[in-house]
Amino acid sequence: KPIKTLEMVATAYTACVEECGKADGITASGTKVKQGRTVAADWSVLPCGTHIRIDGHEYIVEDCGVKGNVIDIYFDSKADALEFGVQTVTVEVMP
Repeated sequence: KPIKTLEMVATAYTACVEECGKADGITASGTKVKQGRTVAADWSVLPCGTHIRIDGHEYIVEDCGVKGNVIDIYFDSKADALEFGVQTVTVEVMP
């Protein structure tokens, strides 16, 4: 059962130089990005290591770089990220 639920703007990113300033795929927390697991958030809103669920799928906040009520979901390919686009999602913060 979630600790709390937030309505957030969800965007998508890839590990490319244009978006991250580097292309090594290493997150701010030191982990390697992984589609289906890695999300970036404002750590003052969702701290590093927070487990969240969006549409029944669990992710871990491993990266930062966005501000406020935004979640940035990692995708391996630019095409997948562009297809995802920008959405408003319900984020369940898990214990």
